[in-house]
Amino acid sequence: MKKKTPIILSILAALIVILIALPVLSPVVFTGASEKGAIRHEIYKRGYPYQSYFAVLHKEGDNESGNLYYVNWLDWKDKTGQTPHLCYSKKSSDGKYKVDCGTGS
Repeated sequence: MKKKTPIILSILAALIVILIALPVLSPVVFTGASEKGAIRHEIYKRGYPYQSYFAVLHKEGDNESGNLYYVNWLDWKDKTGQTPHLCYSKKSSDGKYKVDCGTGS
């Protein structure tokens, strides 16, 4: 049993470091260089750094407004909690993707 304790403590310490590092790394990992990264960065900017990693993005189609994504993530500030969003992602002239999100209602 004595050998298992240091291993368990090491795993626990690694998990704590990862949980602390996720919000700090969000702006570095998710940028406007890709469509999905731009949407995830928008979620981060709205104050949800952890949800930016775990949001489910599903591409629905495209039109003149850009590519339409159905985004489902846990919005703990909302009364219902689970808040689906519709996000349009469109490449701008500077090569980065611009995002416009809403609830669709």
